[in-house]
Amino acid sequence: MDIKRALKNANETGTLTIGLRETMKELKKGKVKLIVIASNCPEEDVKALKGYKVPLYRFTESNMDMGAATGKPFSISTLGVINAGKSDILALKGEQ
Repeated sequence: MDIKRALKNANETGTLTIGLRETMKELKKGKVKLIVIASNCPEEDVKALKGYKVPLYRFTESNMDMGAATGKPFSISTLGVINAGKSDILALKGEQ
């Protein structure tokens, strides 16, 4: 799977939360199906996210690359997938 393409498709056709604060807010509501974190996401943020029973996928590149992959002009260290849309990103649930 091309993860960058999956992120872009999910952003264009689905519903994503961008950033730790927004992702945590939707996690508390039980809406997030998958959490994607950048390789340089701070460890304290990763620990906070692991407290939820939601699959977590570590993107192999930096937050700048993750922002670019989603088509955003800024860095993203954490995002949550609420609705994948036409993307196959939820296939990452089984990967770490």
